[in-house]
Amino acid sequence: MSAMARVRVHQARVRRRWSVRGALGAKQEGLTRAWAEARGVRIPCCAPSPDGRRILATRDVKRGETVLEASADAWMRDPKDVQKVKVQVADATAWRNAPEWLRIATLALEDPQARGAMHLSKAQFDDANGVSGAFDLLIGLLEGLESEEDPLRSAMEGTQALAMVDASRKRASALVESALSDAPASTSSFLAVRAACLDVEEGGKPALVPLLHLSDHARGNGANAQLQVKGGWFGARVQLVATKEIPCDQPICMDWDQGQGRGDSRLFAEHGVMDTQTPQGTFEIGLSIPEEDPFREDKMDVLEVAGYSGESVTFAIQDGKLPPEDLRTMLRLIHLGGTDAFLLEALFRDQAWDLISLPVSRENEEMACASIAQALEQALEAYPTTFEEDFALLAKGQVQEGSALEIAIRLRMGEKQALQTGIGFFNEVLQELDEIEYYQERRLKRLGLLNDDGGSTFEDFFR
Repeated sequence: MSAMARVRVHQARVRRRWSVRGALGAKQEGLTRAWAEARGVRIPCCAPSPDGRRILATRDVKRGETVLEASADAWMRDPKDVQKVKVQVADATAWRNAPEWLRIATLALEDPQARGAMHLSKAQFDDANGVSGAFDLLIGLLEGLESEEDPLRSAMEGTQALAMVDASRKRASALVESALSDAPASTSSFLAVRAACLDVEEGGKPALVPLLHLSDHARGNGANAQLQVKGGWFGARVQLVATKEIPCDQPICMDWDQGQGRGDSRLFAEHGVMDTQTPQGTFEIGLSIPEEDPFREDKMDVLEVAGYSGESVTFAIQDGKLPPEDLRTMLRLIHLGGTDAFLLEALFRDQAWDLISLPVSRENEEMACASIAQALEQALEAYPTTFEEDFALLAKGQVQEGSALEIAIRLRMGEKQALQTGIGFFNEVLQELDEIEYYQERRLKRLGLLNDDGGSTFEDFFR
């Protein structure tokens, strides 16, 4: 049975259960609103949708109006102290060293009101798997078995987004197991709470703000509200402020990226959201200095001076945008050797990164560009479908708009477009190697030994 056929069978089963889902939704709305109001969240012109999965404008909202406001007292914040949670902590050190979201999730999941309000029931997600958008796709992947027979996993096969989700599940499972004796919920529920958290604390740390987690995601001008974090004499608070007029009953949308520059796959894996109207396809690349490199220690020192720590550095190639300059610099550093290795000497240590931020030599630039172009081509060929096949699938109108399947297809299309962008760019550089100005030429020009046209100035010297 094909992936499309499996999804259709699954959707048919969901439709037969839709009346049950509707009854659950009415209850969900009440739970969600009661939780928010009990914690002191102010919602002057919005309310949870009937199914408790979004927030909708309750009247026509004018630009500049506050649709949601929550002081820090209303947030579910990091309970660093073990005594603030009821669950038994297995290892106090592991608990303290765990990421903030894990401790926030523990606090939320052992609170019956919070847990009910956030619709973390596995039964409800089983009813929604493969049907209603990015968040349900994320939870479906987290709850499902790692099997090719799973229609959601099949649709995501080969994508970085799926690899990120699987890595999160494994890491979260290990964290929960090491820190807690008796976890209050499944790993997928912990990650669902993580997806709902936003970086609103001082220093960019996360917190869970009731109702805010139900706002839709839209990039740029597609959003109709903006998240604002404010301080002052009365403490920190968050506001969701309308950036344009919002008609009654329309969903409240904000940009979940918060200016961090995350692509669709990363944002999906972390928050279970995607803007299908303004996609931002991205492919992430992890680069490191090979262990066998004879200049490895010197190169690691250069990286440290440049502000990079750790064994690997991750860069993102975005669809339709030039690759990051630091990615190109890193590639030159990896391939630096031979007659160019003098730039690694201690004399150049503090300025080495800046010096190689421009082409070093023809040989170095060729190796840097050829290696990454080949790696990107191999990554593109690893997908089970082509971009053209994915595009045709959507163009036929056989995929339900806003469905989990549409999200999956658009995620893999975005990654492929980013790869094509990178391949095209680096192959173009390879075609122009003879026209590039390299380090020695730049240096001779600075010393006045070459003119702007690259000709020698010796003849002028002896006249």
